[in-house]
Amino acid sequence: MNFFDKLTNKIPTISYEFFPPKTSAGWHTLYSTLGEVKQKNLDFISVTYGAGGTTRDKTLSLVERIQGELEIDTMAHLTCVGHSKSEIHSILEKLSDAGVKAIMALRGDPPQGQSKFTPHPEGFAYASELIAYIKKHFDFKIGCAYYPEKHSEAISLDVDIEHLKIKQDNGADFAASQLFFNNEKFYSFRDKAIKAGVNLPLTAGIMPVSSIGQMSKFQEMCACQIPGVLKGMMEGCSKQEAVEVGIAYATGQCVDLLKNGIAGIHLYSLNRSQAAALIVENLRLKGFLAVE
Repeated sequence: MNFFDKLTNKIPTISYEFFPPKTSAGWHTLYSTLGEVKQKNLDFISVTYGAGGTTRDKTLSLVERIQGELEIDTMAHLTCVGHSKSEIHSILEKLSDAGVKAIMALRGDPPQGQSKFTPHPEGFAYASELIAYIKKHFDFKIGCAYYPEKHSEAISLDVDIEHLKIKQDNGADFAASQLFFNNEKFYSFRDKAIKAGVNLPLTAGIMPVSSIGQMSKFQEMCACQIPGVLKGMMEGCSKQEAVEVGIAYATGQCVDLLKNGIAGIHLYSLNRSQAAALIVENLRLKGFLAVE
């Protein structure tokens, strides 16, 4: 049973997100991780897409390698940043030829050094437009993003949910969340989304943090709330203790989400296997995921 079959049958899924490294050392770490990941029986892996052309070619080659050599279903991220419609069409053709069956369709963040997203004059201004184009011209399953605590550019949470509904109506098959640390924020978002007519599966993006500094960075990048209890657990910890706290907290988040009907867990692994692998193992030992 593949990832989308599970979503259709309301069986919780488990997946990792990777990104193409920028250094040779980073690639070495990633390849070591991929060798271990094959044993984890994941439902799929997603690979991010660099803004401004920073890692785009590497995304394509990495997706092809995971899909072809490791035989793990792989979802390629694709953004609107800096691309014309014809360029996007060409990329989608290459991914289709490589056997990739799913696309995470995103507007994308502005390239480094720019504060505002500016669409390509012959491209797309919104993820919803990209989704509609993919749906019309290709046979990919399509994922999209949502923000349980509101996108930083959205006027309100209600408007953000309206945008998610448009993505759904334009052809998105499921949605994966930005990382969050407060499950109550997710439940509130889900309730409001359902009332607004959103019925596509919502998976949860979970990040096992490893330090207070890292939490502060994510809060700045994603405008996510850091619960006081998590900060308190991290205070005074050694480096290894902080890693263990992050794994325990993320496991607790996942357990609570799975108890409350989450469609799936999407782990932001930062290209390292240890923390994500331990969370998956914890969930299997607790009976929330199928045993390998």
